[in-house]
Amino acid sequence: MSPRTEKQLKEHKKAQKEKILQGALKLFATKGYFNTSVSDIANKLKISKGLLYNYFDNKERLLNEAVDFALKEASELNLSEDDLKNLSPEEIFIAVVEGYFKLLEEKKELWSLIVSLAIHVGSIPSVHKTISSIYEELTKQLGELFTMIGHHDPENEAVKLGALMDGIGIQYMIFGESYPLNTIKENIIKDYINSKKN
Repeated sequence: MSPRTEKQLKEHKKAQKEKILQGALKLFATKGYFNTSVSDIANKLKISKGLLYNYFDNKERLLNEAVDFALKEASELNLSEDDLKNLSPEEIFIAVVEGYFKLLEEKKELWSLIVSLAIHVGSIPSVHKTISSIYEELTKQLGELFTMIGHHDPENEAVKLGALMDGIGIQYMIFGESYPLNTIKENIIKDYINSKKN
């Protein structure tokens, strides 16, 4: 077997790092950050602690990068620049809302972890900074979208929609499959698109 090229090594490292981030995220979400040790993560992934420390200096750094990775992945709409050019602001809004609800169903661990971290945020200030910066960017993007739609108060509406979505995420975690996600999603789309200029 010939040695890996530099490009192959980079791709392998990136894949290994993402595997660690995803595994850590699942454990942090199910056991809690404070109840998960570096050994737990290494054992779960069947790697050595030394290898894990090659990628992350400490557990808090791993948590920060896992949250950052997951939130950025979650906030991507999978829409290309061409898609965005061809969609109206209303269609982009619908894609954003539908994307959020899809993620609620597909990434339950992420929302569980975010809620848990929100409760303990004072104990992990660096994570508060990570989450805050991502939320600020998402709120800014929503504000720009509301401006394009023609909403009379785009910045406050972006904050309000973010809070609404967070509340829906928490309730969905509590009530699970009995929670009427689809009905709520349709109501939000209908309310915002029909009353966009009120």
